[in-house]
Amino acid sequence: MRFHVGDVVNHPTDKRSGVVLDIRRNPACLMRHLVILWDDGSEEELEEIEFGPLED
Repeated sequence: MRFHVGDVVNHPTDKRSGVVLDIRRNPACLMRHLVILWDDGSEEELEEIEFGPLED
């Protein structure tokens, strides 16, 4: 699944949900990193691949 800013996501291992604030692309490998604001108020940057298989 391809994520977009504003999408609601669930943490891959914890039982938390959050909103995608920003999407950053690593110029070396073009991997997308999601900046997520979790419902507990914390902010975290995770690679998109942690949420499952990537789609174009």
